[in-house]
Amino acid sequence: MGLLERAAMEAAKKMAESEESHTDTRGIVKASKVFPVVSIASILLALGMAFLKHRQSDAAFYVLSGVFAVLGICLLIYGHNFRIEYDRTGITVYNFFGKPKQYTLQDVQKIELKSDGYIVWTAKGKIRVEQQFFIGADAFLCYLRDYQKEEQV
Repeated sequence: MGLLERAAMEAAKKMAESEESHTDTRGIVKASKVFPVVSIASILLALGMAFLKHRQSDAAFYVLSGVFAVLGICLLIYGHNFRIEYDRTGITVYNFFGKPKQYTLQDVQKIELKSDGYIVWTAKGKIRVEQQFFIGADAFLCYLRDYQKEEQV
């Protein structure tokens, strides 16, 4: 066996091993890039408001500045932690704090379309997906519809 053939065999073995260890994630729905942009803008606005009104000491202005800061921090956390992972084994939804909740595809009862997104009703609860604010929402909807068609056949 030549050197080139041996290298090709080793490369094929490594690819097979990495394929076995690779998770079978079909897709991911995650928060849009709008969340970090708006959150950073909100935090900067809060800091700017606090520094501009520092000399006048208006309490209501500081409260408003604090509200903008908390809003920005919450949006930043949500945009970082929220995601939906789905594959043939089921659906995993990670919430605001990054805590996962598992659903099986058999749990999906119906999909209710809304003007701004859709709701996936399951036996364990509902999954609300905003199409404008989530990347991959359309692919997730197509995946669920294809699965439902397969189950009907």
